[in-house]
Amino acid sequence: MRLRTLAFGVAAGAAIAYFFDPVSGRGRRTRTRDQAAAKARRARETAERRGRYLSHMAEGRLSELRSPGPDRLDVDDVTLAQRVQSDVLGSADVPKDRITLEVTGGIAVLRGELDSRSEIDEIVERVRGVAGVRTVENLLHLPGEPAPNKEAAIRASETGGPAGRSAG
Repeated sequence: MRLRTLAFGVAAGAAIAYFFDPVSGRGRRTRTRDQAAAKARRARETAERRGRYLSHMAEGRLSELRSPGPDRLDVDDVTLAQRVQSDVLGSADVPKDRITLEVTGGIAVLRGELDSRSEIDEIVERVRGVAGVRTVENLLHLPGEPAPNKEAAIRASETGGPAGRSAG
């Protein structure tokens, strides 16, 4: 306990001698006061800046909750088709020249012929992930297979009628 008191007394005496030196004490006091004021000002400005940031972040989150963002808005079919074209069909790994896209009422209809089932599944999933697409009607098919929307017509023509009856 006495050692702590002694250390405090020595430090206080050194500070008094440093700041109240007859030759340089006035400049030291002024410089120290200015530095302390600058640090306090910077701390206040930093706190205000952080407060504004947090306030704006909270305001943005509330705004997102109150109104739907651009990803959740119902967009017209032309805009949605352009979004799918750029987001999915614009990729280098997608054979866009072999896929036809139509969008009606938020439903994306994909037609065309691709080389593998995994490629078809991947493209369909990517189109489903585009904001604004409600559902995807997949009419993509493999080479040599009929398009999914043509299978019923082909079966009907093979059996001779729309209900599967043979003519005669």
